[in-house]
Amino acid sequence: MNKPKAPTIAMSGVKSSQIDSIGHHGDTLAVKFKSGPAVYHYHGVTAAQFAAMQKADSVGSYLHQHINLKHKFSKIGD
Repeated sequence: MNKPKAPTIAMSGVKSSQIDSIGHHGDTLAVKFKSGPAVYHYHGVTAAQFAAMQKADSVGSYLHQHINLKHKFSKIGD
């Protein structure tokens, strides 16, 4: 059985010690960490949550406090 192909989401760099770039499309937040090549897709993330993350003083803290613990994710790539 083949896995459905993950959508390609445009990414923008962010100022963060841990996160390289983020993007959003539909209800999916894409996050690429500086520690590796994989992109993580967090499901059920609203445009308002993405906008708040972009404006947060700490993108990593916002991800941990508001996204990681509340949304399922898929690892895309290696």
